Amino acid sequence: MSDADGPYRTPRPGRSDTGDSRAWADGSKTWADTKDAHRLIAEALSRLVAADPTIPPHPYLSRHLAQHAARGEVLDDAHVPLAVLPWESSANVRTLLRQSDAVSDARRQEWLEAWARIEPFIGGAGPDSRLTSLHLAHHAATRPRTPLDTSVARVSGSRITPLWSDWTAQDNVLAVSETRLESLTRTTTTDGRSLLVSGDNHGTIRMWEPHGVPAMAPLHTYGGAVQHLLPLPGDLLLSAGTDGSVRVWHLTRGQLLAEPVHRPGTWVSALTLFAAKDAAEVVLVAHSDGRLGALDPVTFRPVDPPLPSLDPAPALLSGVGLGGAEGMALAVAQGRRVRVWDPRRAGGYTHEHEHEGAVRALVDLAAPGRYALCDDSGYIGFRDASTGRETAVAPAPPAGPVVALTALTVAGRAAVASGGSDHTLRVWDARTGAAIGGPLEGHTAPPVALTTLPGTSRELPAPAGQELLVSAGADHTLRRWKPGGPGGGAGRAVRRPVTAAALSGPGSTAGAPLIAVADESGTALWDTGTGRSVPLPAGHATVTAFASALVRGEPQLVTAHSDAGIQLWSLDRGPHAAPARLAGLLGHSLPVRSMAAFPHDGRTLLVTGGADGTVRLWDLDRVCALACREDHLLSVRDVAVLDTAHGPRIVSAGTDGTVRLWDPATLRPVGPPLHCGQRVVNAVAAVPVDEPGGAVLLASGGEDGTIRLWDPDTGQPVGRRLDIGDGPVAALAFFRTATGRPCLAATGPGGTIHLWDTDTGSHLLRIVTGSPLGALDVLDARQPGGPHLAHPILLAAGVAGVCVFDIRMEGR
Repeated sequence: MSDADGPYRTPRPGRSDTGDSRAWADGSKTWADTKDAHRLIAEALSRLVAADPTIPPHPYLSRHLAQHAARGEVLDDAHVPLAVLPWESSANVRTLLRQSDAVSDARRQEWLEAWARIEPFIGGAGPDSRLTSLHLAHHAATRPRTPLDTSVARVSGSRITPLWSDWTAQDNVLAVSETRLESLTRTTTTDGRSLLVSGDNHGTIRMWEPHGVPAMAPLHTYGGAVQHLLPLPGDLLLSAGTDGSVRVWHLTRGQLLAEPVHRPGTWVSALTLFAAKDAAEVVLVAHSDGRLGALDPVTFRPVDPPLPSLDPAPALLSGVGLGGAEGMALAVAQGRRVRVWDPRRAGGYTHEHEHEGAVRALVDLAAPGRYALCDDSGYIGFRDASTGRETAVAPAPPAGPVVALTALTVAGRAAVASGGSDHTLRVWDARTGAAIGGPLEGHTAPPVALTTLPGTSRELPAPAGQELLVSAGADHTLRRWKPGGPGGGAGRAVRRPVTAAALSGPGSTAGAPLIAVADESGTALWDTGTGRSVPLPAGHATVTAFASALVRGEPQLVTAHSDAGIQLWSLDRGPHAAPARLAGLLGHSLPVRSMAAFPHDGRTLLVTGGADGTVRLWDLDRVCALACREDHLLSVRDVAVLDTAHGPRIVSAGTDGTVRLWDPATLRPVGPPLHCGQRVVNAVAAVPVDEPGGAVLLASGGEDGTIRLWDPDTGQPVGRRLDIGDGPVAALAFFRTATGRPCLAATGPGGTIHLWDTDTGSHLLRIVTGSPLGALDVLDARQPGGPHLAHPILLAAGVAGVCVFDIRMEGR
């Protein structure tokens, strides 16, 4: 593409006739070095960006402006303005920001930082979706818990106006994979580059630069999941996994060199290097049936050194360096039993020990003769390979299994990093077992593989003597961390994941909604107009669901709790008074997942769906139970109320994949259950197809990532499936825009809010947050009996917090 094209002509540096000085092609400015040239280019290019972000810039600007600004050390919002970011096509802003940290700390980078947080997740979203997502991300990062300032200008082209945010998302994502990552390692190429290498569940191997940019084309095994990666000198890599094969790759050439092992019907449970005393190094390959073999690491032909015998079960292996010329011992874990085989000693295995849970990982430590292991009970221990003695144990291990380990150095100390089923990483001193720093939080699923990077690169600086930690998570992300210790920190604090959130009608300021938010630390009501909050004295049991109700003219809030109880609260106590507890409801044996209150025959009823598989109906006027149904198998995921031509109908959705309709007068079934074909049905919503009071459809959101519309009278699907394309559907909400356009919002663990026109089935907008979402709630601009709103207001909540914004789809 030419740099000069009509009105978008780009200034080009040219060589002058005097010394090392350089000059612009027109001779108007000179520059002394390459950095100065890029600064001048960035300044000139930024003047070509239109002020209106809906106007597409020249492709050269969208592709190269950020890079010129970074190389000129002027990477800031002035040189890469907001208006170019929705069109930015290099997908490289977050990398450039990391590379430029040392020179740009004093520069204003609010919009750039906001873009960097969502850039890995933005995918193929259109410019209006990108701009809207950027607008929300900027508000969340710069105005936390701040009431709406009406003097703040709207962003032209954005489809929302952010009203209130309490959102804290991590910004350490290196890359996002479309597939689940299963393995991770680091290699150093023959030209001295450090690369990350990952394997996924589809048999694909990818190479990444330390800052997360793909380093070369992916390698395809066309086999099972790649669960083991072993780098070797000379740019070689061994891969193995669920298809029972071991393959040899030349990374920098992208070539498959050999397949020395192929055992269909088994999988490779371990792949490691091992060197006994006075013996050549070999590659050990263990299979799921307990067969253990060895390969020459140069020729990759089978060799037959002395090897330990294994039980006929999958084994984990780790060579343990014994120091000096003593070679290695071999730690072997099968189930809960760990044995150490020392080829220097007669009799093979020298000792063994049993664990409370199945062992998940073994790792050699820098200290001679020491290794670490973890198991399903949450245990992390450190042992001496010669004696079998436990030298240290991590105190207060996290709840649940520890699924991954790697050895690293923190401030010159040998350490181990662990990844747990609670989604966090922790770092432990290998000598004492003590924690180094606090937990590293940000993954939204367990980290399944860990490795390290040198902490000396400009892109990822770390204190001297400390390595950086890299994790591959079941949430499809690669993340990098600076472990705790002197100068390292414990990782940025992350807001507790929201367990429940809801819009509760207007607060003290006209038009500003009141919201209820709960996490593990407590529950509060926030007035988004004033920014003030009052705590809800709900006790120690975490809130799992909210519902708003109007009982005999009194506004009430209903809360469900992790102890399976339900509580009623009066909101009629003034704008800044804590709600008063009115009563409690008991009946569920497991926590309630969803609730809905509605008027019926002069009473206010409440329907609840619980993890105990029951749907229950309550009378809030008399504070009593009315009926209970146990038709669903396993958990009830969501409930809703349809206003049909035959009166209200209760709808429940379950883990059994069905949606069921109930008569609120008797709680008897209305028609047969709908078998939705979406695996688990996580969410349901009413979708009016005409004015309120007219016909109504039922929307179901499934674990398979689809949304289906149903005619509740016939039980038949209506129209085509809608696919969100980024994972399961966790929540649905219907609303009408200010002009009456019917819209359905859907979201889930992918962290994107999708909007559809339900009349046409057309996809309208993607609002990307970069963090998993689990709840949606809406105040409709045309909701009968609700507050007068110029535009519908949507609440979204999840792992990173909660945000509230109005939606303006007019003109689309």
